[in-house]
Amino acid sequence: MHNIRSHRRMVRDLAFKALYQMEFQKLTPSESVHKVCQMEGVAVIFEKEVMGFVEGTVSKIDEIDKIISERLRGWSLERLSKVSKSILRLGTYELIYQYNIPIEVTINEAIELSKGYGTEGDRRFVNGILDKIAKKLAPRQKFEL
Repeated sequence: MHNIRSHRRMVRDLAFKALYQMEFQKLTPSESVHKVCQMEGVAVIFEKEVMGFVEGTVSKIDEIDKIISERLRGWSLERLSKVSKSILRLGTYELIYQYNIPIEVTINEAIELSKGYGTEGDRRFVNGILDKIAKKLAPRQKFEL
């Protein structure tokens, strides 16, 4: 179980870094994932899995951004830190489109990313937004895992 958890955490961390990098550079998902995996010295075998999360998130970005924006009170997506925005996008993608990942795991991992790359405020903010999204939009079967 520990190996699965650490494997998923690494994939999620790399996906976050690729999405975050795309906030600053005009890169395709493939270019960004490849660059991040190279910089991190990660085996090519993980690249395909990371690519799935990044391409999935990017392919649904308009819908994901709308979902996040609808839950922001007194904020706009443009005002969010790039860290929070990238974590929220990845977390929202997981909550809605990744049926095999329990809700608690997605939210806890997003909080861990916020701890590692954001501020205390980011952590609480990400937790609150993803919790709202999970309660309203996560597929019913995820509650039954």
